[in-house]
Amino acid sequence: MKKEKLINKLLELKQHHMLHLTSDNSRKRKCYKGNYRVNSHFDLMLLIINLIKVCVVALEENQQICDQEVPNPKQNVMEVLHFIIQLIPSEELALIDKLSELLENIEQENKVATENS
Repeated sequence: MKKEKLINKLLELKQHHMLHLTSDNSRKRKCYKGNYRVNSHFDLMLLIINLIKVCVVALEENQQICDQEVPNPKQNVMEVLHFIIQLIPSEELALIDKLSELLENIEQENKVATENS
């Protein structure tokens, strides 16, 4: 595979699979920004509250939780679990698989070229 063709293929894969994490060049150190779906600012606030409530539930262990503090722990946990599903970068993981396959093909082509030399 020619170098130019390889670079174009890698850029294409990046464009289609790097959906959740994007480079944040505004900082001195390398870091990434995450993109996640919420319906509104209010929805985001509720999600944050539910994360806190789940922490409260986890820390309470077997003690009784006041219904006013955490009125519906099962619902809070469900919402947090749905958010966690968004945190799993499945598209990025698919990219890693495709890049590995592409690199294996390059290694194989190099091996064949070396043997024929």
